[in-house]
This record gives sequence, structure tokens and C-alpha cells, in this order.
Amino acid sequence: MTGSVAVLDALAGEAAALSAVIRTLRPGDLAITTNCPPWTLHELIVHIADSIRVGDEPLPDAPSRDRPRTAADYYRRPERDTDAYRQRNVEHAQSGAAAVPDAAARFDREAAHTLDVLRRDDTARVVLIPRVGPMVLAEWIVTRVIAVAAHALDVAITLDRPPWTTDAALRVTRPVFIDLLGGDPPDSPRWTGHGFLAAATGRRPISDADRHELGQLADRLPLLS
Repeated sequence: MTGSVAVLDALAGEAAALSAVIRTLRPGDLAITTNCPPWTLHELIVHIADSIRVGDEPLPDAPSRDRPRTAADYYRRPERDTDAYRQRNVEHAQSGAAAVPDAAARFDREAAHTLDVLRRDDTARVVLIPRVGPMVLAEWIVTRVIAVAAHALDVAITLDRPPWTTDAALRVTRPVFIDLLGGDPPDSPRWTGHGFLAAATGRRPISDADRHELGQLADRLPLLS
């Protein structure tokens, strides 16, 4: 597993990179419908903030008898592929966003709080994640890096801007996607850096050339949405 300092640095870097972009947005920009319909950009940013939010107290310890789940296991949960799961996410974000006047401020506040709490914790500790089970805290943090990085791609696509994913985020998330894919992707530009992240998360369509390079592994894409 990637080192604890690396995953925290990756989360901090992704949050800072996204914040730098959303701080430049005008009020009219926030009303744009994103490539995650029916969310507007305002609703998407609030959703990202909610996805990394932690409480004031550390996450609870998990029972020692239970095998910790990995970051890849987090995305293998069957409910993630259901319409009901997706609809709950949509409705929760829309409901919450309606009460948030400043999405950028909300994101900055939640990111700063989360990083402060996590930096004071032992990221090698096995914690209990609601609706998931036991995870090493550092593994759960990787899933938060993926949440920010994938949705930052959504923001970039919506604004028609080049992606800004940090190298640190690409490094700590790549092993998770390889695990979910079931093998190493081809050694080509389409499967390194942003290209792999975008394909793995469904932000880049899979072309005939991709399928030729991947073979049977292409049927597993996207790895998550």
C-alpha cells in the first residue's frame, strides 16, 4: 500500500488544485448542467465536499477479527452498480446543495477540516467505514483521492478545460485501478496519467484502439462511475 504521508499529500494536492479552479468561477458558471446530469456545477461541488467530509472525532476502530477491505474492495460493493444507489446520491446532493449559498467556501471548509482530522490520526489504524466495513485508514483515504480526482475531471469536462489531476493523485490511485482491472494496462499514452484515470472512471469513451490494446480486459471498463 502507498505510504500514509503520500496519500494525505495526494488528497491535499487534489483538493488545492480543485479549489484553485472553482474559486475562479462566476455565479453563472455554477448553474451549468455538468456531465453528471442532472447536477449543476454548484451541486457537483457540494457533492465533492460531502464525499470527503469527516466528523470532529476520529473514525471508530473496527473489530480486530474482521479482515480489512482494500480501496479496490470499496468499489466492488454490489450496491454501487444499482440505480437506487445512484439516485440516492443524486437526490442527496441536490437537497444538500439547495441550502449552501457558496459551494467553493463549503468545499474549502470541508477539505481543510478533513485534512486536519486525518493528519492527527494514525493512518495505519483499521477503522470502521459505515456501509463498507473495516478498512485501513490510508486505504479509505485513497478512495477519497479518487472521489476528488474523478469529479475534478467532471468539472474540467463541464468547463471544457484540460484536466489538472496532480501527479501524486495519479500515483496513489493507479494501483487501485490495476486491481479492479485485473491486470496492468498497456504501456501506451492512453493508459498512463489522466488517460487511465478517465477511462477507469468512465470519463473517457473506450475506442476500438483501446479495445484492441486491452483485449478481454476492455469488458471491465469503466471500473467505477
